[in-house]
Amino acid sequence: MKVLKFGGGCLKDANSIRLLPKILKFYESFPCLIVLSAFGKSTNLLEISKFESLIKFYTSIMNNLKFDKSKVDKIIEKYFSKKNLNSLTSYSERVSIGELISSEIIFELLKIQHDCIILNAYDCIFTEKWKDEYNCAPFHSASLPLNWRSNFTKKKIIITQGFIASEFKNNITTKTKLTTLGREGSDYSAAIFGSIVNADEVILYKDVKGIFDKDPKKNLDAIFFENLTYDEAYNICNKNNTVVHPKTLKHLQKHKIKLRVKLFCQEDLHGTTVTL
Repeated sequence: MKVLKFGGGCLKDANSIRLLPKILKFYESFPCLIVLSAFGKSTNLLEISKFESLIKFYTSIMNNLKFDKSKVDKIIEKYFSKKNLNSLTSYSERVSIGELISSEIIFELLKIQHDCIILNAYDCIFTEKWKDEYNCAPFHSASLPLNWRSNFTKKKIIITQGFIASEFKNNITTKTKLTTLGREGSDYSAAIFGSIVNADEVILYKDVKGIFDKDPKKNLDAIFFENLTYDEAYNICNKNNTVVHPKTLKHLQKHKIKLRVKLFCQEDLHGTTVTL
């Protein structure tokens, strides 16, 4: 099982989204779990409730992907109708729209040629109580719904969301509160999913070719690392390079899962491999 995570900086418009099916051709012999961030800067707009801008953004993407008008209208109505927006009672419910609608659009795109299905992250990843001062909640635990286990034994594509989770409840009959792992939490989601599906590898697609000793966009002399141990990667990323969040590295190291960080637009580049 491979876990592939695609960030919003990679999937920022229709042209970049069209690259996703091409990348998946390299993984046709493996069952894959795709973890998605919200497209582009959606979360920033959701934080300040710029719903009209978001409707235009997502409508434009779906139109450029040649979705039927009825499908576009249905998806926009599902997430941005007055009824739905008025029902949102918390920050986490509002900002989670980005991941949810993005995963649905990718599902509609991929299902034409692939056997795929959506798994909602909030049914799998659980947090402790929400902390208003941080706009996130600490990770508690994770597990697959029992009726999902058979899906991971087949060669199909499973699509889920990064960032979002739900509050852990001892009583499973109690409705849980939607939460998030915090900004930049999608990589962490990919690591968590990697552990619960026993992935042999988690691959994070980025807008840089891997891990550097400093930001390569700002420093022309940044040094690229092709291979690192988890301890080495942590020492780099915990100081001044956040291409991979330290929590992501620690979780993968704990579960002994290999990590690769790759450039989204050039599949032939090796990227950075992180191992024990």
